[in-house]
Parts: sequence; C-alpha cells; structure tokens
Amino acid sequence: MTGDSPYALSIDAPVCRYVDLDSFTDLPAEELLSEEERARAEGFRFELDRQRYVASHVALRQALSEYTGLHHAELHMSRGSFGKPSLTGHARTQFSLSHSQGLALIAIGGRGPLGADIELLRPVPDAAILAAEHFTRREQEALAALPAHERDHAFLTCWTRKEACLKAVGVGLLLSSQSFEVGLEPDRRSVELSVAGRILWLVLGPAPARMDCVGSLAEWRQTEARANRLGAAGTGGYTGDPSLPPKAGARARSVEIAP
Repeated sequence: MTGDSPYALSIDAPVCRYVDLDSFTDLPAEELLSEEERARAEGFRFELDRQRYVASHVALRQALSEYTGLHHAELHMSRGSFGKPSLTGHARTQFSLSHSQGLALIAIGGRGPLGADIELLRPVPDAAILAAEHFTRREQEALAALPAHERDHAFLTCWTRKEACLKAVGVGLLLSSQSFEVGLEPDRRSVELSVAGRILWLVLGPAPARMDCVGSLAEWRQTEARANRLGAAGTGGYTGDPSLPPKAGARARSVEIAP
C-alpha cells in the first residue's frame, strides 16, 4: 500500500470491543445461534469451553445486530472456501471474532475484510520454539535480544499480529506465518502478503489497550497482481476486490498456544 497518509494506514472498525465471556448473561443461545453453532457448542468436552464459545458467538451476533440494524433472526452466516465467516447478503459488513480463555475481542467495519486476534498475557515457556516455527528470522532475533522479562509480552504481540493478518485474508493454513513480517511492537503499519501470484496489502495495528491482554487488528485493503508489480503489461494493477484464486501459498502447521 503506497503512502503513509492517515487514510492509508487507517483501519475501519468502528465497533471494536472486548467481552468478558464468564459474566456474559444476555439472551439465551437458542434465540440467537444457528443450528451449526449450537451443534458445535454441544461438541465441547468441557462445560466452561462450551459456555465461552456460546457467549462469544451470542456477543458477536448482538454486535452485528446493533451495527446493521437487523433483527437477530435476519443474521445469516456463511463461510468462504477456507472457513472465514461472512454475513449473507451484506457483503460490505466485515467482522472478526477472537477469544482467549474468558475474554473475547469483536471487530466490525464496512470497508475491507477484518482480522482480530487476542491473547491474555501469561508466561509462554515455549516462546522460542514457537517463534522458530512461525516468526521470520528477523522477528526471532529481535525476540531473543529482548530482556527475559519482556519476551512473553513481545511474543504474544507478534503472535496476535500474525493471526490478525491471516484471519483478515481468510486462507486458513495455506499461508505460512513466516512469509511476512509484522514486528514485535504494537505499531500501525502496512503489511505485504504474497499469495498465489498476488500481493495483498493490509493495514495492521493494535486493538484498544488493556492491562491483561494484547490484541491486534488487521484490514485487507488492496490487491496487486505480482506481474504488474514487476513491470509486465496487461495485468491490471491495484484493485479493491480482495478475491483470491482457488489456490494459495505454502502450507503452515496449526499450533495452539497453551494457556
């Protein structure tokens, strides 16, 4: 994304809120959740995990209802080829949901596809191992150079930034988190992802600050044909259409960070 104007580095997420899932006691799930969501909730082994899943999805639907003005019964979700959810019939409404234990982060906007990710602050004893598998070499070196007491926070910041970008483009495990740079600082920047012969430009920044967690937001803003970037003729250039061809880049392994 060219330029450093406030517009160029802005993220359109007028709704960006945290939800305490363990104290969320609003409308019963049966009145809001889809059949698929209820079935998934029933699949959780532990009741606390089920309750938090239900609470996060009820909270998302309530936020979408407030944002769009639609009644709960009018909110119908569909999923893309790689599982990214969207609001059926309302392509301009973009949203993302993330939760870490009992805290959720919801982001909703009306421009480019959004990605949100949150992690509660906690010790990460295997941070160096995970960084070696998922961070770029420069990010790994920056993490190792920090004082020991700063590494957990920096690791989780980088992790949420990677996840926010991956969620925004919605290609699941088909894009390696080592293929793009996000840094360890909660700054606002443009990020370039190379996917299936195209350059995807995102704006990445921090979620509203809290003392108990780190959160990140990303918005997919533009797509550029790689061949055009290299100077070939007839390839189009920048486009506001964030669609992807049916194939993507290198496969990455999915890893959960243990709480």
